Amino acid sequence: MKTFSTFVIAVALIVGMVGCGEVTPATSYGLTMAVAPSGGGTVTDLTDASPYAGGTSVSIEAASNPGYRFVNWTAPAGAFGSATAAATTFTMPAQNVSVTANFVRVYDLTMAVSPAGQGTVTDLTGGSPYAEGTSVSVMAVANSGYHFAHWTAPAGTFGNATAAQTTFVMPAQNVGVTANFAVDLYFQADVCVALNGPASLPPEERNPCVILEVVTNIVMDSVRVDLPDGGSTVIPRYPEFSPGVEGTAVLHFFTCAPGVAVAGGEYIFTGLDAAGEPLPGARSTDIWVGVEPPDPPTNVRAELTGSGILVSWDESPIIPGSFEPRAEPQLGFYQLMISRIETGEDVYGANGIIGSPHLVPRDKGAFIKWKDFGLSLSEMEDGTYRLYARIFGVAPEGSPGKGAEYNNSDPNQDMGFTIQDGEITIE
Repeated sequence: MKTFSTFVIAVALIVGMVGCGEVTPATSYGLTMAVAPSGGGTVTDLTDASPYAGGTSVSIEAASNPGYRFVNWTAPAGAFGSATAAATTFTMPAQNVSVTANFVRVYDLTMAVSPAGQGTVTDLTGGSPYAEGTSVSVMAVANSGYHFAHWTAPAGTFGNATAAQTTFVMPAQNVGVTANFAVDLYFQADVCVALNGPASLPPEERNPCVILEVVTNIVMDSVRVDLPDGGSTVIPRYPEFSPGVEGTAVLHFFTCAPGVAVAGGEYIFTGLDAAGEPLPGARSTDIWVGVEPPDPPTNVRAELTGSGILVSWDESPIIPGSFEPRAEPQLGFYQLMISRIETGEDVYGANGIIGSPHLVPRDKGAFIKWKDFGLSLSEMEDGTYRLYARIFGVAPEGSPGKGAEYNNSDPNQDMGFTIQDGEITIE
């Protein structure tokens, strides 16, 4: 019995030793972090408790250095919460592992306009800086009076350098892309009849003359006009300012021959160079259709204000289809002009006026774009000046005529003023 008991106790001790032995600790693995290429950025283990047991979720973050952009994470094993997010999680596999943050070299794209002020440019992709080889969508929009010409860049390639909206492939360098614009060429020709006198007189008693006029920004020496009767005449250059695209030369050719235009007759205008040869793009025609002439402005009056000279007048009767300055679109208009008596030079004008009153500004900053042109009152020299109002009737819509048909004024309505030492006195 003693021997048996001793055996039983020995077995029990052995069993107890097996059941109460030490637990083997779980295996853990090292996490190392790398950057590619070297210098592209930095990486951080936000959990910061390596080594980790298999299956542990570790928070990691990548930060790019200047000139680089984070692309993605890679690792030989394990899983990323998002391999393309700079701050993400990594699930530790059952092995030591290295996680790599991949960066790419990027370059700045800047955009410019040449000449300045002629248009606008937009990076439609909108993600500068860009990696080499990135295709970027770019767009150019011309301002009024200009048109897009082409794109240029010192490096990189364009999908189509002559298309206003195109693509640009980024080179391995910072680069500036330039949208080049050019002035719209125009050759605006018109034939109309000028009448000078009150509406109470018939047209034939108001010193009628036929105005042949061209406004252009094409450099030329003169303009030939082929007349409806088979003859021709040459219009000389007229030394007058004209409204046009800012910063561009505007040439004005003008003559007014006594008489009345031929109703329904075709007038052909051709720009000529110094040798008398026709210039490309400098040709236009007009037909005078002979609409009813609008009455010239009456009761023209002026008031000196702190802002300039406020000119008022009694508006003329509407002529449906020919003189309706407040219509949409506008048909006909009023014009104010100021000329210096001593030189006979026109110094100020306002075109396209829809009705009374209109301010002749004291300062250039108060000019209305495309309406006021020439000199402001503060820019005019001491002297004597004449201010007068005109009215223009236009060819009806759908008629073969274009531009103005009548240019009427009444010299009895002209006004005078003087400038002396900067002081303005209205007569």
